[in-house]
Amino acid sequence: MRDKLKLKHVDVLAEVDESKRDLSSLMLDVFDWKYSFFGKKKKFLDLAKKSHDLAVEVSQIDYKEIKVNDNSHIVKPGNIDAISYLAMLDLLGEKSEGSGESLALHIANVNAIATYEENKDSKYSVASKSFERYRDSLLELNLFDMVGLFNWIIEALESSSKTWNERFMSVEVRDKHLDAVGGSALHQFNVVNTIKSICSDFKESEKEAWYISYNLVMTNNYSKAYEGYLQDQIRIKREAEMKAKNKHY
Repeated sequence: MRDKLKLKHVDVLAEVDESKRDLSSLMLDVFDWKYSFFGKKKKFLDLAKKSHDLAVEVSQIDYKEIKVNDNSHIVKPGNIDAISYLAMLDLLGEKSEGSGESLALHIANVNAIATYEENKDSKYSVASKSFERYRDSLLELNLFDMVGLFNWIIEALESSSKTWNERFMSVEVRDKHLDAVGGSALHQFNVVNTIKSICSDFKESEKEAWYISYNLVMTNNYSKAYEGYLQDQIRIKREAEMKAKNKHY
């Protein structure tokens, strides 16, 4: 019966308090219970027990160990950095903030944001009806496929963050006066400055700038940071040469 479990069932399965676990959705969707005023009480109780046992069995699974199903009809990006800059900002926000009390909706949102551009023809917008329909469709898909996809996305985001942080740290130019007021971090991650830079560097309108891939945006930022780093190293070398020369006079 596991293959009948859908993402929308995850809130029931994740509920640790059995007294609050609503098994009706499992009875209806998994065990095909048909409500009837004349329905047999024995069958109802039998399906309720089966739903309870299934919920207990599945709740003991370590969800973090579920791997992505590469044969799923939901196509994932080849690299998480390939999604648009706008989608990445929304994805990072959803990862941090979640979707309130619903775990199912949180997973669906993360999966939908990360995969929308690979699976739909229209441009990504979290506020669009197209996105809403796409996200809701994921709630009806196989639970384990969706959790596996979610795990892949979270792992990919963490790997991306680590990689870019290491790259930027290797070429970071420190300014103690700017750092004292948090200016260095503010400049590096300022969205407004990034959009302005995209418009200028790639000759794109502000509307289109949001859809440049995150990888291209970060590569462009890194290129500028590296250029600044080299200029700073040249400055330091020249200053050292000047000091050495002055010592001889």
